[in-house]
Amino acid sequence: MRWRIVGAVALLLVATNVVVGAVTVIAYREYLVGRLDAELATAAGRTPGGQPPSDPPPDSSGGQQDPDNRFIGAPGQAADTVVAILREGDAVLAGYTDSEGEQHRLSRTQQAALADVTPGADPTTVSLGTLGAYRAQAVTRDGDVFVTALPLGDLRASVVRLVVVIGSTTLLALLVAAWALTLAVRRSLRPLERVVSVASSVTDLDLERGDADTAVRVPPSALVVNREVGQVGTALNRLLGHVGRALTVRREAERGMRTFVADASHELRTPIATVRAYAELSAGADDLAALHRNAERIGREAVRMGDLVEELLLLARLDAVALAAGPAPVHDAVDLTATVVEAVMDARTTAPDHRWTLQLADDRPLTVSGDAGQLRRAVTNLLANARTHTPSGTTVVVSLQRVEHPGGGAADTGGLARLVVANDGPPIETEVLPVLFDRFTRGSSSRSREHGTSGLGLAIVHAVVAAHGGTVRVASEPGRTAFTVDLPETASRSDT
Repeated sequence: MRWRIVGAVALLLVATNVVVGAVTVIAYREYLVGRLDAELATAAGRTPGGQPPSDPPPDSSGGQQDPDNRFIGAPGQAADTVVAILREGDAVLAGYTDSEGEQHRLSRTQQAALADVTPGADPTTVSLGTLGAYRAQAVTRDGDVFVTALPLGDLRASVVRLVVVIGSTTLLALLVAAWALTLAVRRSLRPLERVVSVASSVTDLDLERGDADTAVRVPPSALVVNREVGQVGTALNRLLGHVGRALTVRREAERGMRTFVADASHELRTPIATVRAYAELSAGADDLAALHRNAERIGREAVRMGDLVEELLLLARLDAVALAAGPAPVHDAVDLTATVVEAVMDARTTAPDHRWTLQLADDRPLTVSGDAGQLRRAVTNLLANARTHTPSGTTVVVSLQRVEHPGGGAADTGGLARLVVANDGPPIETEVLPVLFDRFTRGSSSRSREHGTSGLGLAIVHAVVAAHGGTVRVASEPGRTAFTVDLPETASRSDT
């Protein structure tokens, strides 16, 4: 690219100089010709003033002489000025005086060339053989034609000298410009070479292995050299940032997937081992009561495995929706008030040793858009989490209210539906709070294994709420632990 730029600019310089030089030479020549024609007009007006003798004596070369210097070499005429008198088409006298003062007669061919000059016309260029090119003009007086011609040799020599000067100057300027342009282009493209070096270093990364070490960047000094290189360098830095983040996310996703698979395998291993053990016991047992107990235990473990598989499948579907790789989420109008009331009633039945309190701030039902089954699952999981991780006698307060939307909301949005599930049981461990909504997360003092939980309940809550455009957060301190869910409220209608 460097040499293409230099070559293109050099061609432009050559073309520009050729055009400028040609115009200059043509204009200069026209100027000189104009001045010569002005001198010729003056000389042509002076020529008839000197009349030749009626019978001029022959000169030493066999031609006519003008001993009185009245015509050829008349006063005021420059050297090598050709003059001729034509009478009835014949040259009475035709010659010139050289710079040494000697007079010379023109040959018949030269006389014939002068005879072709039209009297009264503008000056014209004629060729006088060995004398070269002349500018000639003819005037008439008393029936005779007086022709005056001035040489073009000096004019053409001046034009040639100008062409040589312009050509040599153009060549020298072209060489100097090409040298300077090469240095300038090399200096301008030096930051681009740094960009290329950075891009080449990225190709050495082992992306297949998940190498996320893309800390190399185009230095800031190279971004301010010129706008084009700065744009390329900035775009490359931004791209490297995206690549680094993408590789980090992929690495974390792979690590999370490995952890997820390991935890899922561990959770399934226990019920599978239990089922296998009770199946082996049943195979060798003769007691019908023992067989019933074994079958009942096998059934409970099968239900536990089924619940775990359903939770994993639900999380997989929610992940697919979050990545826009699955089917579009459902957007039905869901009566969140009725869902919460039913969930609290069920919790009172399944956990009578806890005190359940329901607080509704508005008589008008709160409606949100989404999947009724998933929303009910999220509410149920929050209540189950409060029941499982708190001792008997704990008070669980479930409140549902309408709050103002932080952004003002859209025209058809009534604000936020806020669900708060709070209890006065033991606080959550501080080290567990940052990862509480991760999959298979359990507190060190929790009784989840005793109650058969899988550690996916809060992860499902987080995924469901996120899929419905909401947020969930937790605050825990001695005497109060509260889970707060905010969901965008919609009008109480069913979407078609």
